[in-house]
Amino acid sequence: MTVSNVRAQRAATAPGQSYPRWVRTALTRAAEESEAIILFDSTIREPTELLAGVVRRAFAQPITDRYESVFSSGNSFVTAAVAKRYGVEPDQVISASSATSAIAMAIRAFVRPGERVLVETPGFDLLSTLVREAGAIVDDLPRRAPDFSVDPDALAAAIRRDTRLILLTQLHNPSGVALQPEVLARIGEVAERAGVPVVVDAVYADFIGSQAFLPMGRQFIVANSLSKVHGLFTLRCGWLTASRENIARIEAANSQGDLAVSKLTHAVAALVLEDLAPFDAHWRSALGAARSVVERHARDMISAGLIEGDLPPYGCMYFPRVIDVDDTLALSERLWDEHRLLVAPGEFFGLPGHIRIGMGGDVEALDRGLARLAQALSGRG
Repeated sequence: MTVSNVRAQRAATAPGQSYPRWVRTALTRAAEESEAIILFDSTIREPTELLAGVVRRAFAQPITDRYESVFSSGNSFVTAAVAKRYGVEPDQVISASSATSAIAMAIRAFVRPGERVLVETPGFDLLSTLVREAGAIVDDLPRRAPDFSVDPDALAAAIRRDTRLILLTQLHNPSGVALQPEVLARIGEVAERAGVPVVVDAVYADFIGSQAFLPMGRQFIVANSLSKVHGLFTLRCGWLTASRENIARIEAANSQGDLAVSKLTHAVAALVLEDLAPFDAHWRSALGAARSVVERHARDMISAGLIEGDLPPYGCMYFPRVIDVDDTLALSERLWDEHRLLVAPGEFFGLPGHIRIGMGGDVEALDRGLARLAQALSGRG
């Protein structure tokens, strides 16, 4: 490892640095080290052959009619497919280049500089970054361990006179916990009484496989994409669904739409969305194998008194607490320096003492990495 990379590692894990920057540095280090194992990957590996097949069919002769202009309002076939999938009308869908872009569009529509947004904590730091970039104030909405749910009464008490939005994730990032349908319903009731919309980043929600776990009701604005569950980040296809009233407000605040939407990739995305079955089979197979590995290692590490916290029943994230470790930034540095392991420290999500483990990548590497993690935490490695 070069001196410059050592310095980059220290900078990336310094207080105040962002998780995306840390990830970029970590991936660079891993690419230069043959023994490196990444344990934080929460995106299902790309189904490259399936994707290549769609592309070949789309651009054989004749070229698919899904290859249409996206200048005015995005790809109409993407919009129609998303509407059908989530049981809404096409005029309740806005297409975007990512779920992040869609969330930023919603923030621009509802929040002015100096106003407040409630953002879950622990949470994905990009959500708070988007709020601050809009000039707004971030207020914390606790999602406390071990269940990481949202207390609707605490939510009601946290809403201020100048609170304009509530930002949540489903599944929760970083814990992978699902907000239960009854909790979502109560959140909707609280938000409606207060007149504050709830933006839900639902990029992991398809792992649950039940529409009951998706937020419903006019107070919810739901963002999603093909990137996480289906591993199709290369298509840069996201969207949001909302009531017609909220759609109109978001469109008015974003008169140009999302200019990063690609005619090429959204044509392919439309075909994928119209026939998701093989892509759903891919993630189920990949995740099924990975979860069995994580379940086995988690059980052993819990029994050995190394970690605590249940593995959620859905998704590709696990956020255990490391026993007798408060500084997981320092732990992550030690795991890299001594064991060439990359785990995401809880400090980046607002909860030191925890680490986020992802199970979206290579299963064999995951198995070896978790065995190496257990040895390191027990002092045997």
